[in-house]
Amino acid sequence: MHILVSGVRHRTAPIEVREKFALLEGEVHSALNVLQACAGIEECAILTTCNRTEIYAAVSDTEIGLQSIKQFYTLFKGLDITPYRQYTFNLLHEDAVAHLFRVASGLDSLIIGEGQILGQVKETLALAQREKTAGVLLDKLFKSALTVGKRVRTETGLSDKDVSVSLAAFHFARQHDANLMNRRIALIGGGKMAEIMMSLFKQGMTPEQQANVVVVNRSQARLDELCARYGYQGHTWDQLDTVLNHAEVLFVATGAPHVVLGKADFEGRDLKLVVDIAVPRNVDPRVAELPNVQLFNTDDLAGVNGFSGDAQRQIKQQAQSMLEEECMTFQQWRMSLSVVPTLTRLREKVESIRQAELAANSALGKQYELIDVVSKNLIQKILHDPTVRLKSSRNLADIYQQASVLNHLFDIDITAESASTACPVVKPHLMDSSVSA
Repeated sequence: MHILVSGVRHRTAPIEVREKFALLEGEVHSALNVLQACAGIEECAILTTCNRTEIYAAVSDTEIGLQSIKQFYTLFKGLDITPYRQYTFNLLHEDAVAHLFRVASGLDSLIIGEGQILGQVKETLALAQREKTAGVLLDKLFKSALTVGKRVRTETGLSDKDVSVSLAAFHFARQHDANLMNRRIALIGGGKMAEIMMSLFKQGMTPEQQANVVVVNRSQARLDELCARYGYQGHTWDQLDTVLNHAEVLFVATGAPHVVLGKADFEGRDLKLVVDIAVPRNVDPRVAELPNVQLFNTDDLAGVNGFSGDAQRQIKQQAQSMLEEECMTFQQWRMSLSVVPTLTRLREKVESIRQAELAANSALGKQYELIDVVSKNLIQKILHDPTVRLKSSRNLADIYQQASVLNHLFDIDITAESASTACPVVKPHLMDSSVSA
């Protein structure tokens, strides 16, 4: 099988395109089942965040796999992705592997080092496991990505700063309004991004300033929980009009899959700054046409970073060798899958010979158990070096040739079913190349 990734991300598509591809958290489980039912999709996982929607798949035929992903968007979202081909990206084989490793490391994020992505990659795998759409290949791929992400973040210093989209939005707003902390601020939403924003304001505000912050959420239980934790005033959705009348600055991050605030909601208000960090967007982009309102979304945060340009270059240089090493390790594992049937049958054959010899000498009496243990250990030691050498070869042609020799010498019959576990791969590299769908 081959690995591919297809989707949109902030580097290839503006927010107005990304939100067309976006999947809400509650939709992904059913999306996985629809996707796996498409032709040629053997395994699949979907990574969806405010900056990307990426489908990872294990396929036997990449052409069929890419067409099936296109079909999936039509079936599940009613979206014909053909008009958006210039915004989509498709990576195959080792490029797909390298891409996920970069994503998990925080190197492909809107804000370099963004820490939430590692948890999102972990949840992507967990959901695919629960829905039984992640098999041997994607399970190993995502677990390897998590390992790589933790290593890069730790060894390069990326984890030294708690970087997030919410933090970038907070700093962005302060850059645009030096008096932000003294403004009347409203936060709409109750998810992770909204809560991070609440925490940031609480850390930087005096009690008097905190009294000017209000939180709006549809769920009364969630609203009560947040207000108890951060000490802000809470308002339910039916009180939104009152909140908008009072607020000067508005941050929006709900889980709604559509616009919840239109142009009419801002006309005649005293609102000066609106930051919409939801994808799909929750604020109608036409609000920006109003003369008194500055409206920003996640795409506007691209220039906000927790690391200087020199620090970013140094981090990327340090991470490059780690990524190459981890990509090679993963590809080595993939190549080793091709000899698993041979090694399995070889061990089975040797074990059957051992068992037959023990059975033929059942009159050994008290020595039987000792000979059983010794012979078992002897076989393990004899087969150890051939197993390690066969799995560690860096040339797939050599692996096939050596496996073929073992099959012939030991008269091992590899069925078509077991031989299908072979995974042809090519030499890994980290170029961000793509092919069209």
